[in-house]
Amino acid sequence: MASWMTWVVVGLVAVGLFFVWQGLESGGPALILEGQQISQREFTKLYENLVAQYQRFYAQYGQDFSKLLQGPGGIEHKLQLHSRVIDELLRRRLITQEIERRRLVIPSADIDDQTEIAFERILKQNNLTEEQAAQILKQQGRTLESFKRELRQAVELNIKIERLRDAVVGPIEPTDQELSSYLEKHRDKYDTPEQVRARHILIRVPENASEVEIAQAKKQIEDIKKEIENGADFAELAKEHSQDPGSAQNGGDLGWFTRGQMVPEFEDAAFALEPGQISDPVRTQFGFHLIKVEEKKPAQRPELAQIRDRVLRDYIEVERERRFNEFYRDLKARAKIVIADPILRVFYLYEYAGHLEEARHEYAKLKDPNQKLHIARVLRKRLDALGENADPTLVHALKEEIVRLWLAQMAAWPNRSDRSYALSQITALKPNELPGQAFFQITFTPSPSRAQGEVVLNDTIRMLQKRLKEFGVQESIVLAAGDAQIAIWARTERPKALERLVSVQGKLELKRVLREGAVGEMVQATGLGEQVLKDRAEAAKPGSGRSYLVTEAPVLDRLDIKEISLQTSPAGRPNIIRVRLSERTGQQLAKALGQTDQVLAIVIDNIVYGTVMMGAPMRELLAQPGSVFDIQFEDAPEASLEEAHALVVALRLGPLPAAVRVARP
Repeated sequence: MASWMTWVVVGLVAVGLFFVWQGLESGGPALILEGQQISQREFTKLYENLVAQYQRFYAQYGQDFSKLLQGPGGIEHKLQLHSRVIDELLRRRLITQEIERRRLVIPSADIDDQTEIAFERILKQNNLTEEQAAQILKQQGRTLESFKRELRQAVELNIKIERLRDAVVGPIEPTDQELSSYLEKHRDKYDTPEQVRARHILIRVPENASEVEIAQAKKQIEDIKKEIENGADFAELAKEHSQDPGSAQNGGDLGWFTRGQMVPEFEDAAFALEPGQISDPVRTQFGFHLIKVEEKKPAQRPELAQIRDRVLRDYIEVERERRFNEFYRDLKARAKIVIADPILRVFYLYEYAGHLEEARHEYAKLKDPNQKLHIARVLRKRLDALGENADPTLVHALKEEIVRLWLAQMAAWPNRSDRSYALSQITALKPNELPGQAFFQITFTPSPSRAQGEVVLNDTIRMLQKRLKEFGVQESIVLAAGDAQIAIWARTERPKALERLVSVQGKLELKRVLREGAVGEMVQATGLGEQVLKDRAEAAKPGSGRSYLVTEAPVLDRLDIKEISLQTSPAGRPNIIRVRLSERTGQQLAKALGQTDQVLAIVIDNIVYGTVMMGAPMRELLAQPGSVFDIQFEDAPEASLEEAHALVVALRLGPLPAAVRVARP
């Protein structure tokens, strides 16, 4: 049987919030629940109390809950909170009516005893004396006596609810087969994985440590290992030498842990040791470790006979909850609810009653500036309810309608942050999966000058839309522009145009429309051509003793490519892009590169895609007819074929993308 104290806790949260009704105010009610009227003023007070609870909870984590109630997203959050108030009021009303109908009576002495237990627990949990509690209540404009009265009411209600639950649920007597089935479905709750209790000594190695620093750390950990082998106490050496602040003072004790709680190198070593054994130095991302295993517990997979009583208790608790919830759903389905606010009424209709289609038609009748937001939300709920095996045609139709609603809603929102919210909703629908539609965002570095930035931005948008028409796109809408982002929705009935538009290649082509003044290219390391970026960073270090010539610029406006091919490794990874240039382009490239040996890094969309070694042999080769150069991908094992093909397309289009050229003296 579930503890009645669970219901006491619920009741304590509700004291003063849902339980004590103040009567009617002037004017019409906000709600009528099963004949019980709730005034506008009282409903607002209940809502504000609920918001205050969330405020206090979020404040514990340094967050401001009120921000969630702002803007378009806040509209739904407020409706959800209002609906929660309604649902809690309705639950209390229906259950109270059922208790009265069944004439459940609890002896006063039992209520007094349980109230005293609950009150003592409240004092203990909050580390308060009765006098201190009285003082706190006084500051809130309340008395200790009134609080105890409200607590007694809550306790009485919760005891009655438990009695009602007993009557509704009835006896639960599962068979061994039902218990076995329950155990297998909840194995993770009863099985115990292998565990190790270990100590460690850590000598840290900085993230960008030099070879000398790594060698020094390794020698230090090896010297500590020798001391242990000569009889020194592991725990004492951990206190003296370990650089792990969380465990050093405890002799390096890490307590019990299972697989998945430590970094792989550490846990592999720890689980391979027997109690009392000490590992060789183990290198992880944190540095070098010595590990000593103190105890080990093997994995356990108990049979039903070993834990039958525990499984039986859990089964009964889950089954009681299921049966009671089913009983309450039936009560609620027959309940009479009148909600004055039309928007809240429709929201509650689909959010808590599940009447999606009816809610959609009701929203369509409302004259509300955010009408389309509400309808889009109803349709999104219907979409989510379809599941993974839904008819793709129906899914696409719903998604397309939702996208159109958000597009129309955006047109009514002049505020940029509001439009950003709509963008996030459109993006979540993955519109690029819809037939005939595409949605993409292009980021850029805005101009320092606001006036100049607006001019560049407007020019860029015009160029983008011009390029889209060249793609064969029939309809495009710039959804947002500014804040270093341009978001575009497009539609076309030409499949090849769409395929080109949403591919990596298409995005690169559009990205190249952005002029250098608008983009302000910034090279970022993503695993592709990382050595070039390291060289570039080294050049910027003062007093490094190393000299580099670093330039960033497009090399040529256009490449006349006679032939271009992508070669892959046996594993299917991109390996080399081989480019055969026209004689004229080869000579121009050789001249542009100058006489200095250097590495040419191909940069597209802020990513170093590949490198070309440009030494004297390469310059001589480029000057010859039919010259060839290779873009190496060996230093980028994570480069995908799609990225490599995108680079091929970009090279064909020209100009040669912005490049970082690093020349060693």
